[in-house]
Amino acid sequence: MFGRLSNGLDIAIQKAVEKARDNNFFEAGTTGRGVYPFINLFEKEGDLVLAAELPGVKKEDLILEVREDVLRLAGTRRIEYGQDCSCHRLERKGLNFDRSLKLPFRIEGGGILAEFKNGLLTVVLPRAEADKPKKIVIN
Repeated sequence: MFGRLSNGLDIAIQKAVEKARDNNFFEAGTTGRGVYPFINLFEKEGDLVLAAELPGVKKEDLILEVREDVLRLAGTRRIEYGQDCSCHRLERKGLNFDRSLKLPFRIEGGGILAEFKNGLLTVVLPRAEADKPKKIVIN
């Protein structure tokens, strides 16, 4: 997609653009590499259902908000080993995350159901009555 460049500044810019592309910064696809948490969002019986993988996250460290057609999922994953340990390899890291997703329609806030079990967050987001299609009778 991007041609190779030769001088130091151009190479640094190219690396930054490629990193942004690889992390789906430009939202070129329906999935993102490097985006956390991993989610699936699908429609079921007229409502939206969100499933998010959140291993190692505690329920009290989650924030879930909806405003019209935007859902926000934020939180913290803490990794604690204690003071008297010697780490030889660290691949799992604690992190803060904050994702906002534009939904295909507005949500009825009072009817949202959320369950967090075994590191999987499942949220049922009912479509707002005002956003439901209305059948038009033709005379």
